[in-house]
Amino acid sequence: MPADLENDRTVYEGSHIARETNNMTCSGITPIGLIINPALGPAPASGYTFPIKNSGLALQIFSSYAEPKYTINVFGERTIGNTNVSPTYGVRFIYRFVKIGTIKHGTVIGPFTVGAIKYGTMISHNVTMTGSLIISASSCKTPDVSVNMGDYVASEVTGSRGQTYPVNFDIALNACPEGINRVTYSLQANTPVIDSESGLVALDGASGAKGVGLRIMDGDGTPLALDKAHAFSAYDVQGGDFKIPLSAAYIHLEDQPLEFGTANTSMTFTMSYL
Repeated sequence: MPADLENDRTVYEGSHIARETNNMTCSGITPIGLIINPALGPAPASGYTFPIKNSGLALQIFSSYAEPKYTINVFGERTIGNTNVSPTYGVRFIYRFVKIGTIKHGTVIGPFTVGAIKYGTMISHNVTMTGSLIISASSCKTPDVSVNMGDYVASEVTGSRGQTYPVNFDIALNACPEGINRVTYSLQANTPVIDSESGLVALDGASGAKGVGLRIMDGDGTPLALDKAHAFSAYDVQGGDFKIPLSAAYIHLEDQPLEFGTANTSMTFTMSYL
């Protein structure tokens, strides 16, 4: 983990398949959510970010997808009506540890009982962390990246492709120490997000161009989902210098008229070292 990692950034993210099906019917208005293990500290008054003692970390749990509408909130904040709720809070869970304060090098989180997911008085899942998360200050040097997207005429944006040709660039990982087993990266937009799953973001407010957005992709041209951990498979545990190949292209937003001018945006990339 970088020593200067900002708060609310992801330190580690993983997933677990709990079961194939989870069918139930709730009658009346039923409170649902997570009751946190009191040994981990007091539960938040609301939301889905659960601090873990004085570790500087908090746990977030999602059902099916790591998106805001799939969060598992503190018990009672959400309710469901008289309906079949399959497969709410089942099948696949995503566990995300985020930084919320100062974290000491060598901090060990887990194993521990997280708590219980409840529907009214019924416990649907007991949540337990069986492994350990060891926080290490080891990291690579990651300089800022500036990408020159070039100049374009209208036909290059509005043609059959609906986008400009991708511009390739790299995120450099320099002077990586030996002993890091796995590297993941995630991208967070600094401008409004148009489509998180396909990596499409809006231009910044100072841009003169209208009717275009920018899509971020991997080195093969596959759109990269934002706010999601992506594994860098080419990393070597021996350390050294590496490059994560990415690309970007302007996308014509078909529901908006096209106006030309400057077209700038920015993103923050977060590295996780395991």
